[in-house]
Amino acid sequence: MKLNEAKSQLNNYIKNENVKNQIILTPHSKRMTIYTIVTACDIYHHFAVKKYTHNENNFDDLKSISSKCASEFPKTLQNSLDMIAKNSCTLFGSGKTKILTFSSSDCVKALLLNVAKNKKIKICVYFTCPENCNNNNYLEKDKFFDNKFINDLKNENIDVIKINIQEIQNIFEIIDFVIIGTELVIDNGGIITKKGIKLISELCLLNKKELFVLCEAYKFLKIKTIQNYDEHFYYYCTKNIANKNNFLYEFVPHNFITLFYTDIGIFPPSTISFELNKLYINDIN
Repeated sequence: MKLNEAKSQLNNYIKNENVKNQIILTPHSKRMTIYTIVTACDIYHHFAVKKYTHNENNFDDLKSISSKCASEFPKTLQNSLDMIAKNSCTLFGSGKTKILTFSSSDCVKALLLNVAKNKKIKICVYFTCPENCNNNNYLEKDKFFDNKFINDLKNENIDVIKINIQEIQNIFEIIDFVIIGTELVIDNGGIITKKGIKLISELCLLNKKELFVLCEAYKFLKIKTIQNYDEHFYYYCTKNIANKNNFLYEFVPHNFITLFYTDIGIFPPSTISFELNKLYINDIN
């Protein structure tokens, strides 16, 4: 099958109403949505497929490179985590050691473990999660990953205090800032992540606390890509709409976020679109 035909089938599959409804209703265990898959496919198409489909005889080369990239992917992810941890270590200066974080995040964990190991400072982490925010989709799998996050930090002598999300307003006077991971970064500078983040971001703004987002660059999403797939989700990504209780994720606009710490640099929300365009600078469409 030709690659363009395969891509067309993927597009039609994702656009199918029944498929989208099934995706929305299915609980996601570890910070993954269909939209992350969509943007990953988009990146793959731009940076791999286009380069090797000008001549159909190059298919074997494409297959070889794809296989090699797949085998190296775990190492690439670890390198990304190491870079994010290194870039964001500067957050813990001037005695700032009390933070709030939300849900399990490999990026946040990598940072905290790095700081505890190399900066030799005592960190106190307040941890909250969607467990108590009227979310029926918080499953045992989600609980497992959150508990593992907490235990991994405690094993490195990092103090972790789990707090009900309905009570976090009581700790904003004592924390220095908030650090979170995210599901997606939209090119308008906003983020989409698990339900509960909207409350946290509003409390940050109200209490004048900084909100830092740590994530890998592959989570940057071109809004045009989503607009082509799903107008409803496009509206969801660009408008600050109220969320119903059965929603798994929430959108936080760019004006609530202080900085992004990523594996390709440190950016304010206003430059996300520019950085994403740089990734696609060789796009021929």
